[in-house]
Amino acid sequence: MRNLGLFFTGVLLAVGGSLGSPPTMAYAITAKDIKAFVKEQINQKTKEEGGVFKIKDVNTGQEVALEFVKVRLVRKVPGHGYFADVVFRVQGEPEKFYDVDFWVKSQGDKLVIMDARIHKYPTKMEGEWVRRTVEPLPWWWMLAQEHPGKTAKFKAWEIKAAIHAHVAKKVKEGGGVIKVKDDKTGEDLTLDYVKIHDPVRKVTGEGYFACADFRVKGEPEKVYDLDFWLKDEGDKLVITKTRIHKEPAKEGNRWVKKDRYTFDEEKMVEVP
Repeated sequence: MRNLGLFFTGVLLAVGGSLGSPPTMAYAITAKDIKAFVKEQINQKTKEEGGVFKIKDVNTGQEVALEFVKVRLVRKVPGHGYFADVVFRVQGEPEKFYDVDFWVKSQGDKLVIMDARIHKYPTKMEGEWVRRTVEPLPWWWMLAQEHPGKTAKFKAWEIKAAIHAHVAKKVKEGGGVIKVKDDKTGEDLTLDYVKIHDPVRKVTGEGYFACADFRVKGEPEKVYDLDFWLKDEGDKLVITKTRIHKEPAKEGNRWVKKDRYTFDEEKMVEVP
């Protein structure tokens, strides 16, 4: 199944530059506050775009024009922020709906949108449009599938959260894209974030490890696989190394990912 992960930072930067300061939080944040904040950002961006909310599917490189329907729910993940699940319909095709999750954090006394990801996308089944959940699930929805009694210090969703926060910061610094120096060719790569893979692993002597897909900006058929290495420092995870694991290579008329290196699987343990 294709993943319709949406990396929202380009929109976020535009919002941040045009809406002025986010609301000041001088009191305990509630779900009502998050709903109002997210709706305000969406409404303002919709006005700027002439009546639609445009998002980019990083898998296809195509923009989709959406119309706001409602903020369906807000979830809080302690230590990571708030997640508002927002329903949109495709402009001109009211039977096609998307669910987009907005990641909101409080920074100091303000609310800030960190990122947004498509959680459900429209697909046709037996002649009707239905919403299908992306795979793998965004890390903030993985909590609902956790089983009690796990003893690992860090869970897979926490490792993904640390990588996602790192990527979001780098994208903001890069003006809407992540910039990576290719240690093999010396090329400066300009990439769009797609998704973090499953599974997440722990490597003996190296810490935690996960892979993520990034598409070349403007060339969505070309995909790099980047490896992120993390170690725990007290009660938090820190990115210690990033490497290009796979690079795009042309085979006939299509682009595929080619390994630059491999792993000894016997030294890896999957993190639940």
